[in-house]
Amino acid sequence: MRIAAIAVAGLVGMLLPDYVVRTLHKRHLKAVERGLPDALDMLVICSEAGLGLEPAIERVGREIGHAHENVAEELLNTAREMRVNADRRAALMNMGTRTGLASLRRLGVTLVQTLQYGTPLSQALRTLSAEMRQEALTRFETRAGRLPALLTVPMIVFILPCVFLIVGGPAIVHVMQVMHQ
Repeated sequence: MRIAAIAVAGLVGMLLPDYVVRTLHKRHLKAVERGLPDALDMLVICSEAGLGLEPAIERVGREIGHAHENVAEELLNTAREMRVNADRRAALMNMGTRTGLASLRRLGVTLVQTLQYGTPLSQALRTLSAEMRQEALTRFETRAGRLPALLTVPMIVFILPCVFLIVGGPAIVHVMQVMHQ
């Protein structure tokens, strides 16, 4: 019994931390994904107000922290890396690589292209924000489209028997009364 308890404790000790870290990481990535369009809108506002890319990223990272803490953390990490690293393009590309999110990779590529080709930053960010919001809407619509299929079994198990009792109940009572006479 003691050996089994030690084996179970060892197994839990090996698997539980990995599971907890993986769960926290997924939650962090979902939070970043949810808050990124708002951060892009703020970046648009900052760029239209005349701030450069680095100060805009830092400002949005500080300001959005109350609403989207995880996005603020990623943006502030990127701003710090841009300050330290001489190559701003590498710092922007590392933003997507660090998290592994496709949306942050797209943001990094978009920002690098605006730096490289001199395209208007606010227009590129506005377009990217609209695309991300549309993708979120599409994901919601997909989940809503699956809802009728998911509700079929509970409806059959819980609602249909009640409907049969209500509709067929009086007929069964009538048949039982006729059988007793």
